Amino acid sequence: MKRVLFGISLLIALTNDLSAQNMLNNMMENFRFKKMTESTYTRDNLKVSDIQGMPYLSEKFSPGKITTKEGVTYENIPLRYNGFSDDLEFQKGEDCYNIDPKSTIKRAEFGGQVFSCMEYSLGGKIRNGYFELLTEGNATLLVKYTVKLLEKAEASAYVDAKPARFDAPSKEYYLIFKDASAKLITNKKSLLELFGNQKDEMESYISKNKLSVKEDDTLKKIVSHYNSL
Repeated sequence: MKRVLFGISLLIALTNDLSAQNMLNNMMENFRFKKMTESTYTRDNLKVSDIQGMPYLSEKFSPGKITTKEGVTYENIPLRYNGFSDDLEFQKGEDCYNIDPKSTIKRAEFGGQVFSCMEYSLGGKIRNGYFELLTEGNATLLVKYTVKLLEKAEASAYVDAKPARFDAPSKEYYLIFKDASAKLITNKKSLLELFGNQKDEMESYISKNKLSVKEDDTLKKIVSHYNSL
């Protein structure tokens, strides 16, 4: 009986693995990809292995699901997010690739997070970038992660030498309404302006509940309240 159960478990595992590989192969036939290599991160003749820290939110790939803007879904894809290059990366065998163009991705779910490619304004220009979706509705709360590469510093009389390193991920919060581009939340005033004719109601709610506009949990409460009006 144990041998039979082991055989069934092995067959299921092999079937699931084959299904995942087929899904991955199908996805690769419908996208353009760039293979990630050491030279991808080269700056001042440095390789990623020469840089301290990591550009990812999590270095580990997590099985995930991708949905394109055409409504096609791919499941069991090993995914991670690169905050330095703003790319979704996936693994096939020993190789790592990013998805190009990113604007084709409507939704990517992995590691307990949901990402989407959105239009947003930066430096007066409209760009496409990945955001984590925190609260969805008429207004959707987004967070943009950024990982900076800090250049190496040579030793001086008063400062020790520092190697090149990836900084810890920073966060910026955005709000998006249906077909509009995502708008950056810089402070309480900028957030209230985004609520339009519900501005007074939202200002009262935020003040009454003493809510911060710089934290995940309190921003979720604010946006959820707006969506309930």
